[in-house]
Amino acid sequence: WVKNSSGVAVKVFCDLTSQFQGNPTGWTRVVKLNMSSPTEQCPTGLKLITDPKRSCGRNIEVPGCSSVVFRVSGVPYRKVCGQIIGYQVSSPNAFYQYQIDNSLTLNDVYVDGVSLTHGSPTRKHIWTFAAAIDERASDRFICPCTHAQQSLPDTAIPPFIGSDYFCETGTQDTFEFDRFYSNDPLWDGKGCGPQSTCCSFNTPPWFCKDVGEKTTNDIEMRICGNEALTNEDTPVEIVELYVQ
Repeated sequence: WVKNSSGVAVKVFCDLTSQFQGNPTGWTRVVKLNMSSPTEQCPTGLKLITDPKRSCGRNIEVPGCSSVVFRVSGVPYRKVCGQIIGYQVSSPNAFYQYQIDNSLTLNDVYVDGVSLTHGSPTRKHIWTFAAAIDERASDRFICPCTHAQQSLPDTAIPPFIGSDYFCETGTQDTFEFDRFYSNDPLWDGKGCGPQSTCCSFNTPPWFCKDVGEKTTNDIEMRICGNEALTNEDTPVEIVELYVQ
Protein backbone atom coordinates (compact mmCIF):
# COMPACT_ATOMS: atom_id res chain seq x y z
CA TRP A 1 0.00 0.00 0.00
CA VAL A 2 1.24 3.49 -0.86
CA LYS A 3 -0.18 6.97 -0.46
CA ASN A 4 -0.72 8.88 -3.68
CA SER A 5 -0.13 12.59 -4.15
CA SER A 6 -3.51 13.33 -2.56
CA GLY A 7 -2.67 11.33 0.57
CA VAL A 8 -5.06 8.50 -0.33
CA ALA A 9 -3.81 4.95 0.27
CA VAL A 10 -3.91 2.75 -2.82
CA LYS A 11 -2.82 -0.81 -3.46
CA VAL A 12 -0.04 -1.25 -6.02
CA PHE A 13 2.03 -4.15 -7.27
CA CYS A 14 5.83 -4.08 -7.60
CA ASP A 15 7.61 -6.60 -9.81
CA LEU A 16 11.14 -7.00 -8.47
CA THR A 17 12.07 -9.88 -10.77
CA SER A 18 11.04 -9.04 -14.33
CA GLN A 19 13.34 -7.33 -16.81
CA PHE A 20 12.15 -5.54 -19.90
CA GLN A 21 14.56 -5.45 -22.84
CA GLY A 22 17.53 -5.42 -20.49
CA ASN A 23 16.17 -2.73 -18.17
CA PRO A 24 16.85 -3.34 -14.47
CA THR A 25 14.28 -4.88 -12.16
CA GLY A 26 11.94 -2.98 -9.85
CA TRP A 27 8.74 -1.99 -11.65
CA THR A 28 5.33 -0.79 -10.47
CA ARG A 29 2.49 -2.43 -12.31
CA VAL A 30 -0.16 0.00 -13.51
CA VAL A 31 -2.57 -2.45 -15.12
CA LYS A 32 -2.85 -6.13 -15.97
CA LEU A 33 -5.88 -6.98 -18.09
CA ASN A 34 -6.31 -10.48 -19.49
CA MET A 35 -9.68 -10.98 -21.11
CA SER A 36 -9.11 -14.70 -21.65
CA SER A 37 -10.21 -15.05 -18.03
CA PRO A 38 -14.01 -15.51 -17.94
CA THR A 39 -14.28 -13.26 -14.89
CA GLU A 40 -12.30 -10.33 -16.32
CA GLN A 41 -14.34 -7.28 -17.24
CA CYS A 42 -13.56 -4.50 -19.70
CA PRO A 43 -12.56 -1.13 -18.25
CA THR A 44 -15.25 1.53 -18.34
CA GLY A 45 -15.24 3.12 -21.77
CA LEU A 46 -14.70 -0.08 -23.76
CA LYS A 47 -17.18 -2.62 -25.14
CA LEU A 48 -17.03 -6.30 -24.16
CA ILE A 49 -16.73 -8.77 -27.04
CA THR A 50 -17.36 -12.42 -26.14
CA ASP A 51 -17.10 -14.22 -29.49
CA PRO A 52 -14.87 -15.52 -30.97
CA LYS A 53 -12.40 -14.06 -28.43
CA ARG A 54 -13.17 -12.31 -25.15
CA SER A 55 -11.76 -8.85 -25.74
CA CYS A 56 -12.46 -5.13 -25.34
CA GLY A 57 -13.19 -2.94 -28.35
CA ARG A 58 -14.44 0.53 -29.19
CA ASN A 59 -17.79 1.39 -27.67
CA ILE A 60 -18.78 3.85 -30.41
CA GLU A 61 -20.32 2.94 -33.76
CA VAL A 62 -18.91 5.95 -35.63
CA PRO A 63 -15.28 6.79 -36.49
CA GLY A 64 -13.25 7.87 -33.48
CA CYS A 65 -11.54 6.61 -30.35
CA SER A 66 -12.65 4.97 -27.12
CA SER A 67 -10.51 5.99 -24.16
CA VAL A 68 -9.44 4.40 -20.88
CA VAL A 69 -7.21 6.10 -18.30
CA PHE A 70 -4.99 3.93 -16.10
CA ARG A 71 -4.07 5.64 -12.83
CA VAL A 72 -0.47 5.61 -11.62
CA SER A 73 -1.60 6.98 -8.22
CA GLY A 74 1.12 9.59 -7.96
CA VAL A 75 4.02 7.18 -8.44
CA PRO A 76 6.84 9.06 -10.23
CA TYR A 77 8.27 7.29 -13.27
CA ARG A 78 10.49 7.86 -16.26
CA LYS A 79 10.10 4.55 -18.09
CA VAL A 80 7.01 2.71 -19.30
CA CYS A 81 7.21 -0.93 -20.39
CA GLY A 82 4.52 -3.41 -21.26
CA GLN A 83 2.54 -5.25 -23.88
CA ILE A 84 -0.82 -4.96 -25.61
CA ILE A 85 -2.21 -7.88 -27.60
CA GLY A 86 -5.25 -7.36 -29.82
CA TYR A 87 -7.08 -8.62 -32.90
CA GLN A 88 -8.01 -7.40 -36.35
CA VAL A 89 -11.67 -6.98 -37.18
CA SER A 90 -12.46 -6.35 -40.87
CA SER A 91 -10.32 -3.65 -42.49
CA PRO A 92 -8.08 -1.45 -40.33
CA ASN A 93 -5.49 0.36 -42.44
CA ALA A 94 -2.70 1.44 -40.08
CA PHE A 95 -1.58 5.03 -40.78
CA TYR A 96 -3.71 5.67 -43.89
CA GLN A 97 -5.71 8.47 -42.28
CA TYR A 98 -2.51 10.37 -41.50
CA GLN A 99 -1.27 9.88 -45.05
CA ILE A 100 -4.32 11.65 -46.47
CA ASP A 101 -4.28 14.35 -43.78
CA ASN A 102 -0.82 15.28 -42.50
CA SER A 103 -2.32 17.90 -40.19
CA LEU A 104 -3.50 15.23 -37.76
CA THR A 105 -2.01 15.35 -34.27
CA LEU A 106 -1.70 12.98 -31.34
CA ASN A 107 -5.19 14.10 -30.28
CA ASP A 108 -6.77 12.92 -33.53
CA VAL A 109 -7.52 9.54 -35.10
CA TYR A 110 -4.05 9.19 -36.63
CA VAL A 111 -4.00 5.37 -36.51
CA ASP A 112 -6.25 2.36 -36.78
CA GLY A 113 -5.23 0.58 -33.60
CA VAL A 114 -4.19 1.63 -30.12
CA SER A 115 -2.58 4.90 -29.01
CA LEU A 116 -0.80 4.94 -25.66
CA THR A 117 -0.08 8.38 -24.19
CA HIS A 118 0.41 10.21 -20.91
CA GLY A 119 -0.56 13.70 -19.82
CA SER A 120 -3.70 15.81 -20.11
CA PRO A 121 -4.87 17.98 -21.81
CA THR A 122 -1.61 17.87 -23.78
CA ARG A 123 -0.95 14.27 -24.70
CA LYS A 124 2.60 12.93 -24.92
CA HIS A 125 3.28 9.82 -26.95
CA ILE A 126 4.39 6.54 -25.38
CA TRP A 127 3.70 3.84 -27.99
CA THR A 128 1.41 3.16 -30.94
CA PHE A 129 -0.03 -0.24 -31.92
CA ALA A 130 -1.13 -0.08 -35.57
CA ALA A 131 -3.20 -2.68 -37.41
CA ALA A 132 -3.10 -3.07 -41.18
CA ILE A 133 -5.59 -4.50 -43.62
CA ASP A 134 -3.43 -7.39 -44.94
CA GLU A 135 -0.03 -7.97 -46.52
CA ARG A 136 -1.18 -7.71 -50.14
CA ALA A 137 -3.04 -4.41 -50.24
CA SER A 138 -2.02 -1.07 -51.66
CA ASP A 139 1.01 0.41 -49.95
CA ARG A 140 -1.20 3.12 -48.44
CA PHE A 141 -3.08 0.52 -46.38
CA ILE A 142 -0.21 -1.66 -45.15
CA CYS A 143 2.27 -1.55 -42.30
CA PRO A 144 5.48 0.38 -42.99
CA CYS A 145 7.33 -2.89 -42.30
CA THR A 146 5.40 -4.76 -45.01
CA HIS A 147 6.93 -4.69 -48.46
CA ALA A 148 4.24 -6.24 -50.66
CA GLN A 149 4.15 -3.22 -52.95
CA GLN A 150 6.86 -0.86 -51.78
CA SER A 151 8.08 0.56 -48.51
CA LEU A 152 6.17 3.54 -47.19
CA PRO A 153 8.14 6.80 -47.08
CA ASP A 154 9.06 8.24 -43.70
CA THR A 155 6.51 11.00 -44.27
CA ALA A 156 3.74 8.38 -44.14
CA ILE A 157 4.43 7.81 -40.44
CA PRO A 158 3.38 10.54 -37.99
CA PRO A 159 6.51 12.35 -36.76
CA PHE A 160 5.13 12.57 -33.24
CA ILE A 161 5.42 8.78 -32.85
CA GLY A 162 8.82 8.38 -34.50
CA SER A 163 9.79 4.72 -34.49
CA ASP A 164 7.95 3.96 -31.25
CA TYR A 165 5.31 1.64 -32.66
CA PHE A 166 4.35 -1.91 -33.55
CA CYS A 167 2.36 -2.73 -36.67
CA GLU A 168 0.88 -6.08 -37.67
CA THR A 169 -1.99 -7.62 -39.59
CA GLY A 170 -4.24 -10.51 -38.66
CA THR A 171 -4.12 -11.92 -42.17
CA GLN A 172 -1.43 -12.34 -44.80
CA ASP A 173 -4.05 -12.65 -47.54
CA THR A 174 -6.85 -10.42 -48.73
CA PHE A 175 -9.11 -9.34 -45.88
CA GLU A 176 -12.82 -10.06 -45.52
CA PHE A 177 -15.48 -7.73 -44.15
CA ASP A 178 -17.29 -8.69 -40.95
CA ARG A 179 -14.51 -11.07 -39.95
CA PHE A 180 -12.80 -11.26 -36.56
CA TYR A 181 -9.30 -12.65 -37.20
CA SER A 182 -8.93 -14.69 -34.04
CA ASN A 183 -6.15 -17.04 -35.19
CA ASP A 184 -3.37 -14.46 -35.49
CA PRO A 185 -3.18 -11.92 -32.64
CA LEU A 186 -1.81 -8.46 -33.30
CA TRP A 187 1.45 -7.13 -31.86
CA ASP A 188 2.68 -10.46 -30.53
CA GLY A 189 5.58 -10.66 -32.98
CA LYS A 190 4.23 -13.84 -34.59
CA GLY A 191 2.43 -14.81 -37.78
CA CYS A 192 4.04 -12.38 -40.20
CA GLY A 193 4.40 -13.48 -43.82
CA PRO A 194 7.51 -13.51 -46.02
CA GLN A 195 6.77 -9.97 -47.27
CA SER A 196 6.80 -8.51 -43.76
CA THR A 197 9.49 -7.65 -41.23
CA CYS A 198 6.89 -6.47 -38.70
CA CYS A 199 7.46 -9.39 -36.33
CA SER A 200 11.06 -8.31 -35.78
CA PHE A 201 10.62 -4.52 -35.94
CA ASN A 202 11.08 -3.22 -32.37
CA THR A 203 10.93 -6.86 -31.12
CA PRO A 204 7.27 -7.21 -30.04
CA PRO A 205 5.37 -8.06 -27.90
CA TRP A 206 7.18 -6.08 -25.17
CA PHE A 207 7.96 -2.40 -25.61
CA CYS A 208 9.97 -0.11 -23.35
CA LYS A 209 9.94 3.68 -23.56
CA ASP A 210 11.90 6.38 -21.73
CA VAL A 211 9.48 9.30 -21.55
CA GLY A 212 12.16 11.82 -20.57
CA GLU A 213 11.72 13.79 -17.36
CA LYS A 214 10.08 12.01 -14.44
CA THR A 215 6.33 12.38 -14.30
CA THR A 216 3.31 11.20 -12.34
CA ASN A 217 0.96 11.48 -15.32
CA ASP A 218 -1.73 8.86 -15.65
CA ILE A 219 -1.55 6.71 -18.79
CA GLU A 220 -4.30 6.84 -21.41
CA MET A 221 -5.10 4.03 -23.84
CA ARG A 222 -7.27 4.88 -26.85
CA ILE A 223 -8.60 2.31 -29.31
CA CYS A 224 -9.09 4.21 -32.55
CA GLY A 225 -10.54 3.72 -36.01
CA ASN A 226 -11.06 6.17 -38.86
CA GLU A 227 -14.12 4.25 -40.04
CA ALA A 228 -17.29 3.01 -38.41
CA LEU A 229 -17.26 -0.01 -36.14
CA THR A 230 -18.93 -2.05 -38.85
CA ASN A 231 -15.83 -1.59 -41.03
CA GLU A 232 -13.00 -1.98 -38.55
CA ASP A 233 -11.98 -2.46 -34.95
CA THR A 234 -8.91 -3.59 -33.03
CA PRO A 235 -10.18 -5.03 -29.74
CA VAL A 236 -7.58 -5.84 -27.10
CA GLU A 237 -7.23 -9.08 -25.15
CA ILE A 238 -4.16 -8.33 -23.03
CA VAL A 239 -3.00 -5.01 -21.59
CA GLU A 240 -0.05 -5.07 -19.20
CA LEU A 241 1.81 -1.88 -18.26
CA TYR A 242 4.60 -1.14 -15.80
CA VAL A 243 6.36 2.08 -14.79
CA GLN A 244 9.73 2.76 -13.21
